[in-house]
Amino acid sequence: MRGFPLPILLPLLLAGCGMADSRDVELSRTSLIGLTRADLYVCAGFPTKRERIDVVREMLSYELKSGQGGGLNLTLPVVGDLTVTGSGHYCHATFELIDARVTRVGFAGDKDIPGAPGAYCAPLIRECLRPVGAATSPPAE
Repeated sequence: MRGFPLPILLPLLLAGCGMADSRDVELSRTSLIGLTRADLYVCAGFPTKRERIDVVREMLSYELKSGQGGGLNLTLPVVGDLTVTGSGHYCHATFELIDARVTRVGFAGDKDIPGAPGAYCAPLIRECLRPVGAATSPPAE
């Protein structure tokens, strides 16, 4: 019996990745509320832009831009060459902080992929969804 055909399986696998990223982005809108500025710096790095609105409120902005001319080339049996080219996606993640704690998270830009709204923003917030202090890999013995 033959295995599942790759041309059918590949789009399903890619869609699954995008849907998981989309879920992470949506989850971040609520789960990052209350995160301290210091913890945000640890998980997301230093912001691209910081704007103080008033004495207690500030906005931190993070940017993610895709490389130019990126893409994926595959040669599939029967189908032939398949090229998937990026369309120049970008994401701006903005965090509102009041008294040095996150109160709102927003996303803007060309951040959607088919079937997965906001998925392109996931790399900006992924580390912040891990519990603070959680190991990213097992400790060496």
